[in-house]
Amino acid sequence: MAATVKAPASSANLGPGFDTLGLALALYNTVELEEGGPGLELSVTGEGEGVLDQRPEENLAVTTIDRFYAGLGRARPALRVRMDNRVPLARGLGSSAATIVAALAAANELSGAGFSKDRLFGLAVDIEGHADNVAAAVYGGLTIAYRQGETFQVRRLGPADSIGGVAMVPETSLSTAEARAALPDQVSRESAVFNVGRTALLVEALLTGDLSAAGAGLEDALHQPFRRPLIVDFDSAAQAAIEAGAVGAFISGAGPTVAAFYDRAVEAEIKAALPAALAAAGSKRRALFLDVDAAGVVTD
Repeated sequence: MAATVKAPASSANLGPGFDTLGLALALYNTVELEEGGPGLELSVTGEGEGVLDQRPEENLAVTTIDRFYAGLGRARPALRVRMDNRVPLARGLGSSAATIVAALAAANELSGAGFSKDRLFGLAVDIEGHADNVAAAVYGGLTIAYRQGETFQVRRLGPADSIGGVAMVPETSLSTAEARAALPDQVSRESAVFNVGRTALLVEALLTGDLSAAGAGLEDALHQPFRRPLIVDFDSAAQAAIEAGAVGAFISGAGPTVAAFYDRAVEAEIKAALPAALAAAGSKRRALFLDVDAAGVVTD
């Protein structure tokens, strides 16, 4: 028996929607499981090749699969685990969430457990610890994850087709733990009110396609001011995106990727202008123009 599943990358927060908003992106991590072998065989291609397969017992996909089978009260069968990672590691594009979700869904398929996406979402949040990237990886589209009692709930929305997005990915990584450590334990009421208004503006812009207020909607007072010092070229990358035609820029997830939205009417122009604008600003980033993934995790 075998199962192959892919889950999308994601950009979380989207500026003001801290730990709440997520957007699924058409870039994928794939996990393939096949019963058989001497016990456990692991191979990794793409991001992390030659590194993530050195200690199979500590690999995130393998530990996720082990937790899934333990939850069923069953021993993990002998498996060949093949990972193909296209989501950059530790760059703020939800690589860990994509891996966890793909591994859970593959184990669900192989085991015949038949869990729903809602159940897989809950399991993935328990492992990942945060719901924003996980929600986007499971359900696709634009997601709003919110706590209801002891669990998280999700509303899935479809952003307007007229909106394009670009991720400006640096050569260097930034750990989520380091980015979290930079945040204060408390914020002012003024900052909280500021973010409520900006989040409302942003969601309205993404749903309607009217980006006239999206620049203001991407502003944030809860996390970006504290994380920007960790991303030395944030200002230059953001300015390069705006000069190329984007409406505003923001830290993707915990960073260090900087992302931006633009109107697809100027897509050809921004694709042509952005690489040169980044180079002129001295920002060594590659620009990934990514469509929104509408499906979330799927059996491949």
